[in-house]
Amino acid sequence: MWRTILALASMLLLAGCPRQALFVVLPNAEGSGVGAITVEDGKTVTTLDQPYAAAETRAGSSAPIEETQGNISVIFRSAIAARPILPHHFRLYFILGSDELTPESKAAYGAVFDDIKQRPVYEIAVIGFTDTVGDPRYNQALSRRRAEAIRDRLVRNGLDGKAISTAGRGEHDLLVPTADQTPEPRNRRVEITVR
Repeated sequence: MWRTILALASMLLLAGCPRQALFVVLPNAEGSGVGAITVEDGKTVTTLDQPYAAAETRAGSSAPIEETQGNISVIFRSAIAARPILPHHFRLYFILGSDELTPESKAAYGAVFDDIKQRPVYEIAVIGFTDTVGDPRYNQALSRRRAEAIRDRLVRNGLDGKAISTAGRGEHDLLVPTADQTPEPRNRRVEITVR
């Protein structure tokens, strides 16, 4: 009889035991893929590998639990709001021999600017490139002018120039490998990394 009372009292204590830890796997920024975590308490192992999969620890034991996406959003509101925006990479193309964007890239520039404007803090790297047409020294200077032209445009649109670094790589790191003196529109570009 005492064993039954002791077991019942232990169950009541454990049932009222507060949650010590909650583990949840959140989807990536696009809402799809996730990583995986393993929760171990020395006795059991729980693998969480689906969006919003959860496990909790109470009284030294862990177990998977069901939590709604709404509850998770409330519980982790501050942490979710503090997540940094992931870096993005953009590529814009230029007219042969110039630092003027192609018409398609002029239109695509808006997506670059919009991405940057949604970040409370940002760092931007702009690297210019050329194809292999012309003298390598000229192409080095042209690639630098291309990067600086994008930097100047971003600054004119209200961004902080101190947060933008530029570099020119000339004919180095061709996107499409070609022979010397080969015009290739995809090599006449800037690579923009926003973080």
